[in-house]
Amino acid sequence: MTTGFTFGQANTEKMPTVIPIKEAIAKGMLQLKISGAADPRLYYEVVDRDGVHFGKCMAIILKSNIDSFIFLKLESGTELIPFDSSFQTMIVTKTVELPLYPGRTYATRFYAMCGQLHDNAPYLAATYKVGNLSDSITVKLAQYFDKKFIQSMIGQHALWAYTDKADFKELKKYGADSLSIALSASFLNDLSIETALNPKKQKKESSAEETFQISKLLFYKAILLITVLFLILTFLIFKNRKSNETTAS
Repeated sequence: MTTGFTFGQANTEKMPTVIPIKEAIAKGMLQLKISGAADPRLYYEVVDRDGVHFGKCMAIILKSNIDSFIFLKLESGTELIPFDSSFQTMIVTKTVELPLYPGRTYATRFYAMCGQLHDNAPYLAATYKVGNLSDSITVKLAQYFDKKFIQSMIGQHALWAYTDKADFKELKKYGADSLSIALSASFLNDLSIETALNPKKQKKESSAEETFQISKLLFYKAILLITVLFLILTFLIFKNRKSNETTAS
């Protein structure tokens, strides 16, 4: 029986092409819809007060316009822009390569976090478009979350500490406690990103008045030291002279 396969034979099949998703959109290679993944009619274990902000909270539906199989790359740090500005801009927090099958429709969910604390959380009816990479610090955070697989409230709060200057008091409204905040702050410290959660410890700077007082004190100490040395020297000279007079007589 012939199997058509020889042990040790190299796989000569061409690997599928990987194309940045924005490039594929610009070339008309597909139709797509991006929305929040949450259905308000369902119960979610990972949810904060206002909805699902993180985890696999975004959904995408792809329909191919081409006759070849490719992968579409969506980079961590990419902004997802809502068509309705009352919803949050979302930040992709895990790079994905999405399969685009010829003549077929494909749907999945992917990881993201909210980049605007006070806007509405995404859900099925909130639709989005693919934007550009965010600013360098947001991208650094997203790539850190991707590498460390931090797709959680703790990561979300670290992101909000930067994007929205959120402090502990604000983040308490979204489930934070002292332990979770310490972890969020540790992520920011790892990346040397200073926020209200991990402010840099400032050395106390002496005021001009304190500096003057210290200088004056040093001046008086110097005068006192010179005076003491002068008196000791005078005493030694006097003592030496008396000794010489005694010897002479």
